[in-house]
Amino acid sequence: MPQLWGSSLLVHGGNEVLSRRVSSIAEIEVEKDCEAARKAEDRKVLADAKEQGKEAVAAVKARIAQDWAASAEALKVEKLRVAAERQVEKVRVAAEKKVK
Repeated sequence: MPQLWGSSLLVHGGNEVLSRRVSSIAEIEVEKDCEAARKAEDRKVLADAKEQGKEAVAAVKARIAQDWAASAEALKVEKLRVAAERQVEKVRVAAEKKVK
């Protein structure tokens, strides 16, 4: 099945589409690894703060929440950018087909 998918992409979009798909999959894997490392680091920092008292824990929790909110906002912006790129690509392909 992957061979059919790959050959279909080559026929319909060329190497550019295939390489974009492969790179997007690689990016997703890297993001997952980074998120797991970040969660582990957050747990470690929180455990260290527990030794220092309630105020330190509250400060660390606030910082973690702020970091996660900023990451969520960045993810939304990235999704919008990707959607816009896809729309531009669709318009370009439609224009090329219309010319043919």
